Amino acid sequence: SRQDAEGPSPEQARRLRRWNSLDWQLYLHFNRTFWRRVEEFGVSRMEEEVRELRRRREVLARRCLRGGGPVPPGAIPEGKFRPFQPPGAARILGLALRPGLRGSERRRCGRMALPE
Repeated sequence: SRQDAEGPSPEQARRLRRWNSLDWQLYLHFNRTFWRRVEEFGVSRMEEEVRELRRRREVLARRCLRGGGPVPPGAIPEGKFRPFQPPGAARILGLALRPGLRGSERRRCGRMALPE
C-alpha cells in the first residue's frame, strides 16, 4: 500500500479508463464473472468465508508482524522485505517481521511479508 495515498479524481479515472480501455474491458468481464460465481456459491456463504479469511489473516499478522500491519520502508530492517520504491513522491509501505521468530515459523511469516 502507499503511504498517504489519494485516489484519482473523477476526471483522472475517466482518462485512465480511456487510455487503458482494453484492460478496463478485461476487468469488467472478469468482475461480472466473479460476481456471477459468487451468486452461484451463495452471497451469505461468501461473506462468511471472507470473514473467516480476514480473522485468520489478523491472527497471522499479530503473530508474525511487527506492529501487525504495514510500516514505512525505513522501519523494515531486512532489505529483502522492503518493497520497491518507485521514483517520485509515493512511498510504498511494507511488512516487518516480529523479532524473535525462529525456524519454520519465521519461514512461514517471511512468505507473508515478502514483497513483489
